[in-house]
Amino acid sequence: MSTAEHSNVTKLKTQNLDALVELQRSKFREEGEVTYTKRVDRLKRLKAMIVENKKDFAITTKREFNGARSYEFSLFSEFASKVEAIDYSLKHLKDWMKSERRKTNKPMNFLGGRSEVRYFPKGVIGIISPWNLPFGLTVSPLTSALAAGNRAMLKPSEHVPETAAMFAEVVPNYFPADEVSVVTGGQDISQKFAELPFDHLLFTGSTHVGAKVMQSASKNLVPVTLELGGKSPVIIGRTAKIDLAGTRLTFGKLLNGGQLCLSPDYVVVPEDLEEQLISRVAHEAQSMYPNITENMDYAGVFNENHLARLQNYIDDAVDKGAKLTIIGDENYHASKDNRRMPLHILQNVNEDMLVMHEEIFGPILPIMTYSNIAEVPDMIEPRRNPLAMYYFGKDKSEQEYLLSHVQSGGVCINDITLHYIQEDLPFGGVGASGMGAYHGPEGFKNMSHARAIYSQTMIDVLPIIGARPPFGEKFRKRINKILGAI
Repeated sequence: MSTAEHSNVTKLKTQNLDALVELQRSKFREEGEVTYTKRVDRLKRLKAMIVENKKDFAITTKREFNGARSYEFSLFSEFASKVEAIDYSLKHLKDWMKSERRKTNKPMNFLGGRSEVRYFPKGVIGIISPWNLPFGLTVSPLTSALAAGNRAMLKPSEHVPETAAMFAEVVPNYFPADEVSVVTGGQDISQKFAELPFDHLLFTGSTHVGAKVMQSASKNLVPVTLELGGKSPVIIGRTAKIDLAGTRLTFGKLLNGGQLCLSPDYVVVPEDLEEQLISRVAHEAQSMYPNITENMDYAGVFNENHLARLQNYIDDAVDKGAKLTIIGDENYHASKDNRRMPLHILQNVNEDMLVMHEEIFGPILPIMTYSNIAEVPDMIEPRRNPLAMYYFGKDKSEQEYLLSHVQSGGVCINDITLHYIQEDLPFGGVGASGMGAYHGPEGFKNMSHARAIYSQTMIDVLPIIGARPPFGEKFRKRINKILGAI
């Protein structure tokens, strides 16, 4: 069966999505305890799926990017890092599953009372993944879901139909439909998927669509984790090593052609260091990606619509007074035949420009300048609550000042995006950049129900503290002790 034929068959099968949810939920109830052994088996099957199909998925993803996607980038970001995440979960899963002993109030603690928290699977988890990292951002939350003992339904982005069809073809080789299933289709199917009565729904994508997903999920009071984006700033302190900052900024900005939710969106730099930083960034961009518009290590803009959107940002900014510098190919003009857009640096930007209001998601880098670090929080405020904040510098007091005055989902100091691959750290946004987190222990807990369990011996506690009618002197003394004289 061809990929297109398989996709069409899958679409037909997914029309009764409620039945698919109920299939997984009934099997979940029938299973009862999801043991450590079962979870390990599922994680190992997921790992095998990645390792055994990495080449086919990487080739398919490259094709979805019209050939302008680095095979090596896919191997690292979408496959190797996800295998490492699974290995981390396998190593720590037994500890995550242990019950947590909690303190018991007086006098119950003296009378044999015991308090604990145990983490139980939620049930059926829905996962909606995006087009920019279509494999990795499907498998990553699935790792958390399986570690927590859940079953899962996957909805890859409709913008990568070949990748979605491949998921639908490959997943059944490793998981029965009542464990992990794949739903494909367009926006109509995505809308229905978001309205399903899951036990938890995780969405990765834009803030605009995330708000709609949350609204759809609310119809069934489904808890959501939203991994969104925003305009993540890079703040250059006066104590920063400019060459180091420029190198790491350039690498992070041009990774996947700037099409990552954690991509540096704009830079805030001391005005007397602006030209030095730009010079370093230009040098590094040409060093990392010589002949950038034909460089196979560099990712092109995903499609013509995104290319037109980026060009509109540039034209709007230039019309409103921004200075434009194109790094690597000064004669570049956006076209459907050449989507490898070189780095476009914008100086003299202001709040009237579209590029300063919308998440860029591409190789455009606006530069803002400041004279005093105290100005920076107010400069960032119009783009508040980004997914990440990046700071370069050695001044600890300046660093703490920014941590206290700029809110963001995560922070990376003296580098770009590396906090994302630290499996023991939570990954998530705040406000407009998202809610909830996953990865490592936080992913396990987010996909689990933290169940409070209190056990009491046969000693009858309430009469001892006078808390059972009729209320008498013992009760009044206790209340007076807590609240003061009544």
